[in-house]
Amino acid sequence: MKRHLMIFAFFPLVFLLITDGSRTWAAPGNYAGKIILYVDSYHQGYAWSNGIADGIRMMLHGTNAEIQSFHMDTKRHNDENYIKDAALRAKSLIERLKPDVVIASDDNASKYLIMPYYKDAETPFVFCGVNWDEKVYGYPYSNVTGVVEVDLVRQMVDTLKRYAKGDRIGYISADAPTERKIVEIYNKLFFKGKMKSYFASSVAELKQLFLKAQKENDQLYFSNNAGLPDWNEKEAKTFFQANTTIPTGSHNAWMADYVLYTVAKLPEEQGMVAAKMALRILDGASPSSISIVNNRLSSLVINMKIGRNIGVVLELKQLSKAQIIR
Repeated sequence: MKRHLMIFAFFPLVFLLITDGSRTWAAPGNYAGKIILYVDSYHQGYAWSNGIADGIRMMLHGTNAEIQSFHMDTKRHNDENYIKDAALRAKSLIERLKPDVVIASDDNASKYLIMPYYKDAETPFVFCGVNWDEKVYGYPYSNVTGVVEVDLVRQMVDTLKRYAKGDRIGYISADAPTERKIVEIYNKLFFKGKMKSYFASSVAELKQLFLKAQKENDQLYFSNNAGLPDWNEKEAKTFFQANTTIPTGSHNAWMADYVLYTVAKLPEEQGMVAAKMALRILDGASPSSISIVNNRLSSLVINMKIGRNIGVVLELKQLSKAQIIR
């Protein structure tokens, strides 16, 4: 139900996504015979990847373009040799399929596929979901443009501080290269190296680290559970609702059942903007002429169960703007 509510909130903002600053993008034409390949760093069924794919399909609906997908599955399999092999399989598909545009989501597709094999190549690419800094992959290239994924960190921290007893802040997540990259960026841009990090490879380890982190911090980012093979949603809700003692937050919508605040990015926005760029390329624009942009939209979710358990009295102004989990 929550996913439907978030998508419902997203649709009135579609016009923000198809505005180019100086002009409004026209309705799509007929792109019959054109192939757009979506290369996903992760796996089908992962909420973030599903949202990006939904956004791509929404923007391409009615264009008659052929959409194909390839999932690298590097969230569940984060061994570097596996990732490199997945990138080679994606490369083989690109060479066989010869798509007119490739949309590549998230960091591993950029790091292991585009950067080593397609820098300044003939095939045009649109990346999306690249966290914070596209320059770490050498972008821009002559054949690449895209959408950078940023978190509303200051907004989240300002919200958590209202109910925190101090300024110590931690970051806990399932272990993954992307999560470690995010902590490095957070520490560099916002926390002067003072954000503590906790990475877990199993649910049991995550629970232990969660209890430990709350003793060592006054507020806690709980980023992501994706990649933990033994995750059980019902058990997790019970544990985190019963054992949360400090304000917690996340930027991923699917974490809303486990944290007090979720200031969530919308993966549909990443997919829609990337697909819009792909259509501009099919219309004849060069990727280098299309500016790289950041995401702009978010949704606020408040978990009243956790708020009540830790004694938080929420402001009416916040409640009026948020989706509420009771």
